Amino acid sequence: MSTILYILNALLLGGIIWLLYRRPGLQPIKKHLLPALGLKLLAGILLGLLYHHYYHEGDTLTFKNASLILTKYAGQNPEGYLKLILFNDFENEAFRASVPFSRLPNFSNSFFFIKLLSLLNLLTNSQYYLNSLYLSLFSFWGTTTLVATLVSHFPKYKSAAVLAFLYFPSVVFWSSGVLKDAILFGSMCWVIAAAIELAKGKLLSKVNWLLLPFLLYLFVRIKFFLAFIAIPLFLFYCLIRLLAAKANMLKSIKAQQLALLVAFSLVGTIGIYLALQYNDAFFFHNLVDTYEDILELSQARPHISFASLEPTLPSMLGNAPKAFFSAVFRPFVWESVNILYLLLSLENLLILALGLLALLSMVKNGVKEVTLLQVCFILMIVCFGVIFGLSTPNFGTLSRYRIVFLPFLVYLLLQNRYAQQLLAKLRL
Repeated sequence: MSTILYILNALLLGGIIWLLYRRPGLQPIKKHLLPALGLKLLAGILLGLLYHHYYHEGDTLTFKNASLILTKYAGQNPEGYLKLILFNDFENEAFRASVPFSRLPNFSNSFFFIKLLSLLNLLTNSQYYLNSLYLSLFSFWGTTTLVATLVSHFPKYKSAAVLAFLYFPSVVFWSSGVLKDAILFGSMCWVIAAAIELAKGKLLSKVNWLLLPFLLYLFVRIKFFLAFIAIPLFLFYCLIRLLAAKANMLKSIKAQQLALLVAFSLVGTIGIYLALQYNDAFFFHNLVDTYEDILELSQARPHISFASLEPTLPSMLGNAPKAFFSAVFRPFVWESVNILYLLLSLENLLILALGLLALLSMVKNGVKEVTLLQVCFILMIVCFGVIFGLSTPNFGTLSRYRIVFLPFLVYLLLQNRYAQQLLAKLRL
């Protein structure tokens, strides 16, 4: 039975990979598909080995064990399992208590992921590493869709997109395997790619229109507060680009940028006001509580610490610069001799070097015209960087969470003249 299972899954995975490789839209990056896919699938396997044999604990193991409970329940009570999957309807409180993250099933993104994983178990017979391959492949599908879209519309920066999204180490590693981040990254990249296509006046295919609500739902369900920022931002991007073709007042790029900043600031102000009013500023209190909980467990390791972090807007804004800087550039190489932190610090050293190179290019060559999409990416990077810098003081956890903005930052940093000259020599 086990052999047949692996053969069937191998055929299915091979078929999906073949369809992915044959997709017309991915032709601009076709030579990178197989190498990058191999790296992605390997990363998912290595992630599982790391947690199983080094950490012996962590989210991926918790998700795996919780999904096994639901999958076992599916065999015992198929009707009850279907009600649980569709309506979060538990048979009894004792069963609910046995499943992690099920206290608030309608709101918990972890419980939602456990349900998805339990469904995948039905296909893979609960084989962890088969699940890893499927989830890594989903993430890769969304990522390559975005990369191909960027390359199609901005071919000058092809190498920058390929390196930032397909080969940057922590991005590849943490967007793979049995973690929520694989679903988050794949769905987010796909949604942004769709927004870019629509903004350029290209109609999505019927299949993509059918996929769009599903992928939007995944994005929102896995990380609501990120979707709350990204979706309005790229919706405004689409509207402004489409209106610019008809409205004279939006013909210039500066007018488009101003319209985007005004619209996004207005929505952001309303969002912050509602966050402060809702349930005694629940979001701000939850952010501070998360920071304090993680900080308590991180004292023996390099971490971000603030002199005072309060659930108030002035406190958040006052700590925002340090939070963003730490989220992007720390830990430094001298902050830890632990091999995993050292690898992370070396990657951060590369990011710092790219930042200095971009700054030097700006000083020497001036600032060229900034596109509306670049403004969108900058706004997203700043918002996501500040939020995760404030809420996640542990650099190990932060290295995983920051993949939602890191490749966009690297993509922008690689667009300066000096970086482009270096990339031209690589001929990617």
